[in-house]
Amino acid sequence: MMFFSSPREHFFRPLTHENRELCATVLRALYTRVHGANADYAEVLTRELVLEVIQNALANPELRNLAFEVRQIVRAEEERTYASELLRKLKEHGWLEDYRDPIDLRPTLKLSRSGKAFSETFANLDDSRSKTRQRNMRSARKALAAFLATRDADELLDAHEFASRVVQDLQDDIEYFRHLIQSLTREALAQKVAWNEFNEFIEKRFAREYTVRLVADSAERHRGRINEALEDVRTIDGEHRASVDAHLLQRAPWLEQTARGRSPMLWLADRIESMVEAACSLKLPMLRSEMNNYVRRFTSLLRQALSLDYGAESPLGRTMAWLKEQPEPSREGLLDILTRRLSTAEIRLPGGVLRWTMRDRESETVAQAPLVVDETSRLNALLRRAEAEAFAFSDQQVLQGLMTHLQDGPITLAALPVETAEDAVRVLHAVGAARSSEGRRILQARKIVGQVSTPYFRADDYELRIEPIGDVDATSNQISRGH
Repeated sequence: MMFFSSPREHFFRPLTHENRELCATVLRALYTRVHGANADYAEVLTRELVLEVIQNALANPELRNLAFEVRQIVRAEEERTYASELLRKLKEHGWLEDYRDPIDLRPTLKLSRSGKAFSETFANLDDSRSKTRQRNMRSARKALAAFLATRDADELLDAHEFASRVVQDLQDDIEYFRHLIQSLTREALAQKVAWNEFNEFIEKRFAREYTVRLVADSAERHRGRINEALEDVRTIDGEHRASVDAHLLQRAPWLEQTARGRSPMLWLADRIESMVEAACSLKLPMLRSEMNNYVRRFTSLLRQALSLDYGAESPLGRTMAWLKEQPEPSREGLLDILTRRLSTAEIRLPGGVLRWTMRDRESETVAQAPLVVDETSRLNALLRRAEAEAFAFSDQQVLQGLMTHLQDGPITLAALPVETAEDAVRVLHAVGAARSSEGRRILQARKIVGQVSTPYFRADDYELRIEPIGDVDATSNQISRGH
């Protein structure tokens, strides 16, 4: 679809004039009134309502100066004429469109699809709006619990959406703090301290949003429960999994191409796990770091402002203003005198503030026994190495040992032979290897009723079977070759 086609050929033209800030304010107010949290959905968007919104925006002196000349006496008729002209431009360029109310068939207006999308962007950029608490991580965990209880595919899709919002919200917060740091730098260059932004951050943003996101809705707090739920999702048997996969493909056809032959249910579980892991290990540390950088930067600038007192009414400010007003010869002469006086200055650390402790880096040399290499020492080193490597198995080695027992069909952990210590270690790590990134492509591990009991350990029993995927043979051949 071509976006800049009729009636959107010049869609952004109303935002290119001198009164563009007024136009953006009107669009933001229209979206909030019609589609915002406090919108009255029984109220239709009439021409008079749009004119009222525009006139309310004109009541702001700063926006009013964009539409009319400063200190100009404007009559009510002129304001209404200006509002009507702005309404005409919004309709002409595709922001608003005519709509006939299906109930009483009277002509009304509505935000077009494009106008609604871009007006929502203006509304979301307003940081002073009221926000609700973020509960995406808790919602993801509850959606997974509901899916395990009801096998409803929509619940799993909701869990995936909530998990994606967690990462997106954290990234938005990181960008917000980076914006605040840039604002601090600009304010510092203008010899100001961004106290209003810091006060708004503490009283509004931090108290209402970040305390919840970092405590009650923290990704680290719910990661364990979500991972346990995802493990239960992966253990769903073949019949139920096929039913869930069919419903998922019906609800979300895009999964068929994204999963690439894998089970959509397993793909969603892996994707949710990766997003939760990214939120915990990557985004949350970045958010804490950016928040710490902002507070530390503001504290440093505030301390510097209080110590230097470089305001216009301070002695230093008056001196700099006086120096600026002097003619260039006088100013250059004064600066030369200051340079000669400062050139003989010696910079020292103030006593009593910083103390340097001299450390004696010389330590007593411990006498070492002479190195003896004989048959006994070689045998002891070989035994220590053998003991260290005796039970060190990689997932690939465990999978290679399991594939020989799975050629004839599914097998349980209790049916695996435990004749040596190596066999016991293989049975103990079989489920972990099957659920590893490499094992998921070729094996299925399903928890069954009962326990496996050996002379070495007792644990829940699992059934292992080969994953019915086309590229299993190639993967199993790679494992058998040890690549």
